[in-house]
Amino acid sequence: MGITMTKKMEKKYIPLANYFEVALQQEITLSFSELENIMGQALPNAAYLNKSWWKKTKPPLTHYLTWTNAGYYVIDIKLGTSVTFSRTQMKATANSISNDDDIPSAYIIRAIEASDARSFIHLQEEIFEQTDFMYNVQDELDLTVQQLRKNLTYWKQLKNRTILLCILNGSFAGYAVIHGHKHSKNKHVASIHLAVKEEYQGKGIGLALMEAVEKWSKQREISRLELSVMEHNDIALNLFNKLGFQQEGIRKNAIKLNNRYMNEYSFSKIL
Repeated sequence: MGITMTKKMEKKYIPLANYFEVALQQEITLSFSELENIMGQALPNAAYLNKSWWKKTKPPLTHYLTWTNAGYYVIDIKLGTSVTFSRTQMKATANSISNDDDIPSAYIIRAIEASDARSFIHLQEEIFEQTDFMYNVQDELDLTVQQLRKNLTYWKQLKNRTILLCILNGSFAGYAVIHGHKHSKNKHVASIHLAVKEEYQGKGIGLALMEAVEKWSKQREISRLELSVMEHNDIALNLFNKLGFQQEGIRKNAIKLNNRYMNEYSFSKIL
C-alpha cells in the first residue's frame, strides 16, 4: 500500500506564502530586501548564490511552495537584486481586471521579528516626520536596535505584547503596538498605538491592522483594548468609531503642540 507524503512548507516562508496568496498581479518583481521584509528574516545564502534555488520544484526543501501554491512561478532572477514571479493564470476577481496598474497592491500583516528592529525604528522616524499625531517627535526617539530586540525577547515571555507590522509589496507601511499589562488583575487589558505612513493611507491599512490587533488579542485572552486620540485627529477618530470603540473621557489640555494646548480623547473596546 502506497503512502502519500504531504509537502509541508517551512515555517519561515509562511508570511511570504501569505503575500502571494493575496496578490492579484499577473507579474510581480520583488527585490531581495523586499522579500526579506515580507518574511521577517534573511533568505538563505543559497538564494543569493544559486539561480537553481529559485527554480527548484522538488523536495527535500519545500520553499518553492511559497509561490507555487498560489499559482506563481519564477521567470527571472537577478542574484542578490530581484526575482520576478508570474502567475500561471489570472486569479478570478469580482471585476475582470486586465491592467496590473489597476490591481490593488498586496499586503500582509505579521508580528515583528528581532531582525525587523532596525527597519521598525526607521519606520517610526519616517512617520514622526510626517505627522503631529504621534506622542514623540523625531529628536525625542531614543530607542536603539539593541534595546528593541531586548524588549521583544521580554515581550515573548509575557505573551501579551507585540508589534504588528503591515508590509505592502515588500515595504513597511504601518504598525500597531499592542502593550498588554503584566499584573494579574489587568493582564486582560492592552494599550494600542497605531500608525500608517502618509503615502499608504487611504488603502484600508489602518482598518486591517486594527482587525489584526483584535484577532491577536482574543487569541491571548485580552478582552479590553485602550487607546488615546488627539482631538484634531479626525481620521483616527472616524476609524475607531467605525470599529466600535467607545469614548470614555476627555483629558483637558493633555497635549501641547506648537504652543497650543489640545484635548485628548480616551477610547476603549470590550472584545
